Amino acid sequence: MIDKTTKMAEILKMHPEAITVLESFGLCCSTCSGAKHESLQQGAINHGLDANELLSQLNALFSDRDA
Repeated sequence: MIDKTTKMAEILKMHPEAITVLESFGLCCSTCSGAKHESLQQGAINHGLDANELLSQLNALFSDRDA
């Protein structure tokens, strides 16, 4: 599971489908150099997104994988 302080690059490494979720929110973290330094919450704020919704959808990937 991830939280709002998890760096975007780390999220991409943790689950292969994370890129799909991020892109569905309009985030191109896989090509952004800021992904190494920017947390999920920082990325959401910088792009005007709801960090809680983004976190919920990303953590759902782990729930699906563990089921």
